[in-house]
Amino acid sequence: MESLPIFTPQILLGRLATNDSISGSRPTRISKKLMATKHSILLTGGAGFIGTHILSMFPDTQFVVTDIQSPQQKQPNTIYIKADVRSEADMLPIFEQHRFDCVLHLAAAHKDFGVEQEEYFEVNENGTALVSQLAGQYGIKKFIFFSSVAVYGDCNTPTTDKTQPNPSNDYGASKLAAEQVLNRWWQQDESRTVIIIRPALVFGEGNVANMFRLIDQINKGLYFNVGKGDNIKSIAYVKNLVEVTWYLLEYQQSGIHIYNYADQPHLRTAEIGLTIAAALGKPKPKSIPMGLLLMMAKPFDLLIKMSGKDLPISSHRVKKYGTQTYHQAQQIFADGFKPKYTTREGLAKMVAWYKESVQKNGK
Repeated sequence: MESLPIFTPQILLGRLATNDSISGSRPTRISKKLMATKHSILLTGGAGFIGTHILSMFPDTQFVVTDIQSPQQKQPNTIYIKADVRSEADMLPIFEQHRFDCVLHLAAAHKDFGVEQEEYFEVNENGTALVSQLAGQYGIKKFIFFSSVAVYGDCNTPTTDKTQPNPSNDYGASKLAAEQVLNRWWQQDESRTVIIIRPALVFGEGNVANMFRLIDQINKGLYFNVGKGDNIKSIAYVKNLVEVTWYLLEYQQSGIHIYNYADQPHLRTAEIGLTIAAALGKPKPKSIPMGLLLMMAKPFDLLIKMSGKDLPISSHRVKKYGTQTYHQAQQIFADGFKPKYTTREGLAKMVAWYKESVQKNGK
């Protein structure tokens, strides 16, 4: 990958304007002529999958990373602090002891198994409220929030950045509540900049969640298309998501701005399965009617209920994968951003990492 620029305080401070989108002609790549900064960016939840990619792609930027878990690997110019975004006792000293130009707020409760409603709202809504309150108290003008397309709920038609949210689960509702917190924060001082990014399912090297399980099942011959597999599944390659975040930080003006993000082209589930199978050197996945797959998943449902463990196969996962989730990122592409990787290229890179991981671990 080509070298990426260093983030500057001039960019972080932005320009004071109120239009809703990036105006004028903008380059499609991030400038390489930026100077190093001695200022820090607060990255909450930065020890996880997306945060690790942010740190590795911008090694010359100084970050303060907070998380309740230890980092996967430590990066230079980075201070790691174990802290819970719900705790003022944890977070206040961080703002007192460090100077920040910007907050990248990744910390979230996001798993679709084993998380209660109360925890979703405590972390996603209340945590965002505390971090933004402290940001305002210490004069930070720019706040980037990683939301989710889950705010749209079960939507049978394609969504855009302008689609009215209608969450259908606690995760989506808590993310929307956090967005509303930040809307109020911006209203308190309209010279602030709030950027809300709603990514589709994020995948890439180092991810061991849904896409990893899908690749693993295809590799082991355990995957079948749900029905015809003609439902679109919008997805986002993590390196594209990181670049789009920096693009918005560089060129966005003050105001509150909401962006969907998903890679192009949008693929149907059968196309995703075929792309992965080809990269693995496996045969084209076969198709099974949803009704039959749901019957095959019932024993796993029983095991999940008895053991309390999350398993890669369940009725919930079958239904979820067979449902269309088509989310268009019209605004960011209209504003000039061009991702480096296509959807298929991102999948191929994750499969290559998966193969290396399997070979290394002997599984």
